[in-house]
Amino acid sequence: MKLPLFSFSLHGLRAQVLLWTVLPLTILLIIFAFSGVSSHQSSMRALAIEENSRLVGALARLIASQRENYAWGNDIPVEQVQANDLDLNTLLAVEHPQAVGTVALLDYDGSVLFSRGNLPPNNAILDWTGVAEVLAGESDVIFTSDTMHGDVIAYAPIPNTRWSLIIREAWHSLTDPLIRIEQVMPFVLFTATAISLLTLFFGLRYVVQPLQELGSRANLIGQGEFDAVTKPVGGVREIEDLRVTLNNVAGQLQSYQASLHDYLRAVTQAQEEERARLGRELHDETVQTLIALGHKAQMVQRNFERTSPQTNEYISELRQMIAQSIEEVRRFSRALHPHYLDELGLVTALETLARESGAQFAILGAPCSMNDEKQLALYRIAQEALNNARRHAQADNIRIEVKFQQETATLEVRDDGIGFEPPPQFNHLTGTGHFGLIGMRERAQLIGGQFAIRSAPGKGTTVVFSLYV
Repeated sequence: MKLPLFSFSLHGLRAQVLLWTVLPLTILLIIFAFSGVSSHQSSMRALAIEENSRLVGALARLIASQRENYAWGNDIPVEQVQANDLDLNTLLAVEHPQAVGTVALLDYDGSVLFSRGNLPPNNAILDWTGVAEVLAGESDVIFTSDTMHGDVIAYAPIPNTRWSLIIREAWHSLTDPLIRIEQVMPFVLFTATAISLLTLFFGLRYVVQPLQELGSRANLIGQGEFDAVTKPVGGVREIEDLRVTLNNVAGQLQSYQASLHDYLRAVTQAQEEERARLGRELHDETVQTLIALGHKAQMVQRNFERTSPQTNEYISELRQMIAQSIEEVRRFSRALHPHYLDELGLVTALETLARESGAQFAILGAPCSMNDEKQLALYRIAQEALNNARRHAQADNIRIEVKFQQETATLEVRDDGIGFEPPPQFNHLTGTGHFGLIGMRERAQLIGGQFAIRSAPGKGTTVVFSLYV
């Protein structure tokens, strides 16, 4: 029995595998990825602040030093050295790999003395973040989101001058040399999802599905199929160990059931022998005694024919009572042991049973011979089914049908009574008081037959018994 791999129930084992293994793993991976991004960005910001702070400070000191060297070499005051006198192209030729940034040397009034990179038109550099601060003599590294990716701005005043240096770089230019976790984030999440799905697949394939298969086979054990767990179900080793244990339990149950069947067979045989003995005694002794009593009553009636009519009437009633008693004892004797079955065979015995019960009788196929045990079982099941139909079903019509085939014989007893809802398993019949049905099933199993009940409330009941002849 193959179960669908991805049928899902919140309270099922598959949901528990997902909730307690795969889902926590996925959540942990996602948390780890996001925390890694946050930690990476914090580290990169700290690194950018430190690096750009040192860079702009070093460049500012280098420009001041070059300005002093130029003044000393040309024997002029430092204040007279202009920006054009310095080789600023060489001094400020510093940029990060693959970076496209801006380096600007500003005068005290914000005018650009030197620049490299992209400057805004019409001296809009005064609107840049950090320009006002550096013109005021401050130095710092700040981050701005004016552009798509954000920029890093480092600024510092040139010592002993009225100049200021500002460096602006795109934020992504600083992170490109390193591993940018935010770019590999989709890959991390894809990997986490793939691992989760693989874990879920292997959990379903090697844990959930084998357990469900094992559970369905265990239900078959309850229905009497004791070899249901003989074949492996796959999965992990613990599940295979559980299957082996269930197989051992099934073997023990089969052994116990065989012993119980032997016991029931012995009890049934002893019961039938006792019934036969009682039937013979009733037929051979009690009935004969009643017959002799009837003859005596007849003789007494003849002697009193000339006496009062009332005495003759009493004796007539006595003879009727004796005749009724004889018939009841004979019926009781036949119920205890079917003499017709021994003397005339199964078909005649069933026909007589149907006639006495007011049921219809039909035979299909040519009757075949079978041993006494099977004949008696078939007769007793028909007898019990008729008793149930008369006592409990409130049926107007009952039909007995026997169908003979080449190797099998099938008995059906149908009624149009009130019916009932059969339980899913026969062992549940004990709780509903249907002990007669249990007895019929046990009798069928003792000879290797198949027994079934078809019924529904308001739709009558059909008892079916088949066996190999």
